[in-house]
Formats: sequence, C-alpha cells, structure tokens
Amino acid sequence: MKMNAQRLLQEKEPQSKKMMPRKKAKKTDWTLEQYFEREYNAAKKHEFLNGEIKAMAYTSEEHGKIQSNLQGEIFVCVRNKECDIYGSDRMIYVPTCNRIYYPDLVLVCGEHQFHQYKKNMKATLNPSVLIEITSFSTESEDRIDKWACYKNIDSLQQYIIVSHRKKSVEIWSRVANNQWLYVEAKNDDDYIEIGDCKIQLNDIYRNVNL
Repeated sequence: MKMNAQRLLQEKEPQSKKMMPRKKAKKTDWTLEQYFEREYNAAKKHEFLNGEIKAMAYTSEEHGKIQSNLQGEIFVCVRNKECDIYGSDRMIYVPTCNRIYYPDLVLVCGEHQFHQYKKNMKATLNPSVLIEITSFSTESEDRIDKWACYKNIDSLQQYIIVSHRKKSVEIWSRVANNQWLYVEAKNDDDYIEIGDCKIQLNDIYRNVNL
C-alpha cells in the first residue's frame, strides 16, 4: 500500500502543475518605432530600455519640491544665456545604449539636436547636464544603470544625483573624454556648480522635510 500511495502521488503531481497559471513573460522586443507610437498615445510616461518598455515610478512630495527648487534656481541663472532647462517631461535618447529616459532635469546649452519621431514628438540627443533626484524605487538605477548609459553621451558635461533622503548632492563632471571628477556637497552652506551656475545646498532643499 505504501508503494501504491507513493506512485499515485507521483502520477498526480504533473497534472497539478499543469493546472497552475503560467506567469506571463515580459515583452522585451519592442522596437524604437513601436515605443514612440505607444508613448505618443499613452496617458502616462514610459522609459525605453533596449527593447523593454517600463512605466515611470511614483514620485513623492519631497521629490517634487526638490525638483521645483532646483529647476527654479537654474532657470534664473541661465535665462539670459543660450541654455534651456527642462523638467521631467523632456525625453532623451542615447543611441549607444538604445535607451530613452525622462531625467528629472535636463540642461541643454547651445544648438539642440533631436531624434525626431513625429512633428510634436522628439527626443533630445545632446544634453549638457542631467540631474536625477533619487527615490526609494529608483536610487539604485540612477547610480548604476542610468549612469553607465549617460556617460556615453558625448555632449554631457555633468551628471548630478540629488538625494531625497538627506541633504546630499553628488556631481560627476567631465574632465577628459572618459574621465570624471566626483564631488559631494552635504552641508547647508555648501555650494554646487552646475555649468556656470552656483547654487547653495539650502536653496535646493528649501521647504523640504527630511
């Protein structure tokens, strides 16, 4: 009886596995053109990661305040120069990585270059400065995946990560083709330099509860 019971259990096991629902595989073979067409008609923003389409993450109130403060400070600084500052609605395309991101802030100085899809939809190719404000769900990606891709942009002069957890701004500045100088500002009276703009840390975190 013991052997028969064991055989019965073994015979039933494959059948029970067949009844379990299969996890739907993530589509990872979207073309760039398919992404643009989908994004053109989408209600929410998505990133394109070399064939994968990924929905943008939720951002907190603190994240939004930091973004507004920093964008305002940069705007005042560059408004009379040949530079434009954009918020997170400006997509950038990095051909060498085949990725499209929506950085939190994008500074473009000089003539703009675009990857054009439709008349009203185009992605920036030549950012001068890219700024990401961290969140719990994206901090690792900002530091690893995005930075590995961003450093391939020939026009990029600075990559900046602004913490949402503490007063900390990290800056990578290009000093040679493949060499970057790293500095961190973390004291209230510290200043950071973004292009020709000098901004105090306290102004970036104004009215932000940390």
